[in-house]
Amino acid sequence: MIKQSGRVNKLLGAYERLKEKSVENVYLLEKKLNEISKEVNSLPDFALKNSLITWLNNEKSELDKIKDEFRFSLGEKIKELFQRENWIIKGQYPILRIGLYTLSLNFEFGEATLYFGPEIEKIKSKIPLEPETIYQVIKKFDDSLKKIKFDPKEFYLDLQKAYKKRIILSNKPYGEKVYLVDVLDEYVILKQPSQFFVDPRKENFREIPRIHLCYLLSLFKKSEYAQKGIHFYIATFDATTDKMHAIWIPDNEEGEGTYYSYISFVE
Repeated sequence: MIKQSGRVNKLLGAYERLKEKSVENVYLLEKKLNEISKEVNSLPDFALKNSLITWLNNEKSELDKIKDEFRFSLGEKIKELFQRENWIIKGQYPILRIGLYTLSLNFEFGEATLYFGPEIEKIKSKIPLEPETIYQVIKKFDDSLKKIKFDPKEFYLDLQKAYKKRIILSNKPYGEKVYLVDVLDEYVILKQPSQFFVDPRKENFREIPRIHLCYLLSLFKKSEYAQKGIHFYIATFDATTDKMHAIWIPDNEEGEGTYYSYISFVE
């Protein structure tokens, strides 16, 4: 009984300190309140327990109001951070479109998930609902994406080589369309260092994530080389959900894009 009371007092002290910044700490407060509730429920019945239960119920009601305030302030702070960089933010809770990315907010668990495009590829999950943390996660990933080296002529020639390899494997004549994803598989193999072919171990393999391929294709389609005897075929609606047969390519920096299924080259 004495030990239980001591634990409750310790938890109550921690709870009160968190309340000094209740909006910022709303999910930590909820977690702490659940801990207090668990300890209180294990106490034997006496007057103090009933008082604590009444206090807990009042705090839970107050916490619901704080959560509403938190949801509003979170959106405002996120917008403020990204608008400094002139990023366009669209959508409304729980889905926000931020440039090339989608942020899915889970207010029940106090975390967010970041996707590339309109929830095309997951980048990171379990991001704390903290404006600065969200901003840094997105900015860091976007910076790494923008640093990818890209030469449109080199990409065109590599893509053409990959296409030639795929049509040979598919026993098709040059000019026939083949799955774009299959050509990209060949492209990834083409870009491997010589060491990988000498010793094809994991540590010798150069990863090219699907998101990077989407971005490279986006840059390529904006270049003059995209008009040099190459054709991308828009995917049917049914194919858009099949990652083996379709890939999403951004059309612009605002997160609009198109799914493509096939590619072909002509002489």
